[in-house]
Amino acid sequence: MKKITFILLMIFGFSLAKAQTSVTINFDQLKKKVENSNADIQNPKKNIKEGVWIDRAELMMEIFDSQMLKVIVGMSDQNFILAIGKPKNRTQEEVDGTVVEKFIMDRAIFYFVNKELEKYEVLNPIVENPLEIASESLKKAQEIDVNGKKTKKNNEVYTRLKGQFITEGSNCYSFKNYKCAYTSFSKVIAIGQLPQLNQKDTAIYYYAALSAQLGGMNQEAIELYKKAIDLKFTAEGNAYTNIDQTFKALGDNESGLKYLEEGFTKYPKNPNLLIAIINYYLNKNEDPSKVLTYINNAINDEPTNASLYHAKGVIYDKIGDAENAMLAYQKAVETDPSYYDSYYNMGVLVYNKAVKYLEEANKVPAKEVEKYEALIVKANVEFKNAMPYFEKACELRPDDKSATDNLKNIYFRFRNESEDMKKKFNDINTKLQSM
Repeated sequence: MKKITFILLMIFGFSLAKAQTSVTINFDQLKKKVENSNADIQNPKKNIKEGVWIDRAELMMEIFDSQMLKVIVGMSDQNFILAIGKPKNRTQEEVDGTVVEKFIMDRAIFYFVNKELEKYEVLNPIVENPLEIASESLKKAQEIDVNGKKTKKNNEVYTRLKGQFITEGSNCYSFKNYKCAYTSFSKVIAIGQLPQLNQKDTAIYYYAALSAQLGGMNQEAIELYKKAIDLKFTAEGNAYTNIDQTFKALGDNESGLKYLEEGFTKYPKNPNLLIAIINYYLNKNEDPSKVLTYINNAINDEPTNASLYHAKGVIYDKIGDAENAMLAYQKAVETDPSYYDSYYNMGVLVYNKAVKYLEEANKVPAKEVEKYEALIVKANVEFKNAMPYFEKACELRPDDKSATDNLKNIYFRFRNESEDMKKKFNDINTKLQSM
């Protein structure tokens, strides 16, 4: 969720206006506007007009943008300098192993990672919580506008306000201020639920839930995850593991299982779901092969889904049934001949079998030459059996280092058997050095 500002704005269709080549903000003028707005809402002749409150909302939204100097998260440091100017001070620090460069301005600090703006911190704010004031102002305008004269205008402003709450929530999340992120994302949901907008902000439910979970608000997180799952936004299945973890944080070790089972049948390639289900049964001292029941049911519904056969293979692999694991992986590649993961896992299964023969051979006493050599022969047979699986995996993903590295080890072992094998070893060794 490092750059969710971009992700969420794209999902909801808000525009990402580029910073202009020069940004000039008159903060004194903005302060004066705030004073005038404050005076207007204290004036009984003016504060009964919906337009006064809409103007106040738009002013607060302008202040929100201005306090962050109208920058866009994700912009490069060079574009920042072109648009805003050189920073007053420029420092570097290491945070969690990542180098962060800080551009310190008079009214804000901007944090760059890999030369891209990641987050910002407002200094000397003109107004505290301008978006909250904007939200309350629009609510007041709506209460006054009983005839709906300003409904269209109000809705347009609300829509822009949603985008700003997303920006604020994302920024809070970047600072690990999860309660602030939760509050901002909850505002987006609340605005979308207004009858005149009636928008289902599917992704926001997930990110609000995640923020609540990380902020220790587990009950709130559970309800939001349920809604995200209902709306089919699960971050490729992560919502199911997250809701299980959140139940457990409340001391409930049972309620999450149905979500793990449902999630696994829908996202069988999600390793977190698989591990969570297996751990559930292991912690209960039960057989993790029970998971196969859910996989087989899913296969009955989707017999052409290769990932289900692959998941079945992984389960068998985890419980030490290599034979059935191999059969399941083979079914996966029969269903989808381009299924890399199953080719790779078949290669690993056979490769590990060869390694076990080598380990046995190394334990044989020196005088038992025939037994040693017999085990070496068995190992070599299995290494060669593993070869075509890794070759196919490398064909499907030429840049994958894991499969390439295993294949190099096999070619090295047999490089002196033939000129062809020696060439294969030299070629793959050269490839690995360039990867």
